[in-house]
Amino acid sequence: MLKAILVDDEILALDLLEAMLKENGGVDIIGKFTNPIEGLEIIDHLKPDIVFLDIEMQEMNGIKLAEKLEKLAGQAEIVFVTAYDQYALEAFNVQAADYILKPIDKDRLNRTVQRVSNRRRQSSQSLPLQRSAMEASFLGSFRLTDLQGKPMNWRTKKVKELCAYLIHQNMPIHRDKIMEDLWSEQPQEKASALLHTSVYHLRKELKNRGFHEAIRYVDERYSFVIDISSDVLLIKQILKLKQFTSKDVKMLLSFYTGDYLVEEDYYWSINEREQLRIMMTQYLRTFINITPDEKKSDHVYKEAIEKLIDLDPWEEHFTRELIHYYIQQGNKREAINVYDKYKTSLWIQLGINPSKILEDMIKNIK
Repeated sequence: MLKAILVDDEILALDLLEAMLKENGGVDIIGKFTNPIEGLEIIDHLKPDIVFLDIEMQEMNGIKLAEKLEKLAGQAEIVFVTAYDQYALEAFNVQAADYILKPIDKDRLNRTVQRVSNRRRQSSQSLPLQRSAMEASFLGSFRLTDLQGKPMNWRTKKVKELCAYLIHQNMPIHRDKIMEDLWSEQPQEKASALLHTSVYHLRKELKNRGFHEAIRYVDERYSFVIDISSDVLLIKQILKLKQFTSKDVKMLLSFYTGDYLVEEDYYWSINEREQLRIMMTQYLRTFINITPDEKKSDHVYKEAIEKLIDLDPWEEHFTRELIHYYIQQGNKREAINVYDKYKTSLWIQLGINPSKILEDMIKNIK
């Protein structure tokens, strides 16, 4: 199934295209954008197979957007869906896969999807899979994989930490600052030697993966200078969009499997960990607050509440929302289980009982 992104500044046209593609059944829509600039910020990280673009958009012309996507989205194929036929030559100059005129003919759209699907299937069978950038994971523990998806080998724990640190900083960092953050317990001379050795081994490993100039050293500052895609970058871009859709929430929850570098003993990561937790909590709190009653039976809504409880276990409001969810589902037993678990943890950890509001809530269903 093709992973698709739709970009059109007319919401009705966007919804119509989505409905037609869903009816086709060969496409999984992983993103919809009425603002092409917002779409551009996240498309590279969603890694779609196909991008459906309108051309006449206020924020950015679709041809210009396609030119940028050629550089960012790698192997994604572009299909223009437009009411105007005068852009056809320009469209194919950016190597568009197809050019469909509005109003859209369903059979014409289905043929385009089938043709792109067949072409990509044949391509995947004949060519080795290669990414456009190394991929870093910061949620939970630190992991870095090369363009073939193979994990990096770390000569020492400090080589691994140095790599994570440089990617985390995302800017040139003075050697003295690096030594202070990674070797604060060592004398200056010993810390300098350890930094030099760690940089050497990191450069050697990256060179073995095909990156000959991965770490730059200028004016006594080190920086990581190759393209890196990361789970945290994707999460921050979704949070920045503030669309609060079930699809975005589902994607966030699939990536946020643990706190930022929580499994690593890196004290310099603590501030980022707390900031990301706050951002996630604020986003999910807004999502559950604005979700209409008729949507509160959705599984994604329940998962959002469970993640909020995981992020802030003593905030009773979240527990009440989860209990209410199970009551609405007719699952009183699970509602009582949630209450019992919360009450026990609250007493053991804080030595207090739940509020009278919550206790009355449970009495009413027993």
